[in-house]
Amino acid sequence: MKRSSSGSAERAGLIAVAVALAAGIAATAARLRNRSSASARRPRDQTYTCRCGTRYRVSGADRHRVYWPADAADGAPVMGDRCVRCDAPLPAGRATAAA
Repeated sequence: MKRSSSGSAERAGLIAVAVALAAGIAATAARLRNRSSASARRPRDQTYTCRCGTRYRVSGADRHRVYWPADAADGAPVMGDRCVRCDAPLPAGRATAAA
């Protein structure tokens, strides 16, 4: 009888461990799913209009800001810090891009 009792206890312990592992795996999967869907959503770009009238999409902040001409593909950002039409400097400070 003692053997049967300890077998039941072992089985219950193994079931508890399996349930805890399954819950942990489900929680991790949910976290990863949320992280990947959040990064897949593209944040709404801000816009900037140069004094010459050239419009830009803007992403990022401060010195990490990236400009694209309004009609440019995502893979074709401005590769400098000046307007592509009039060569005026593009804003690089804090409060420069307007939504």
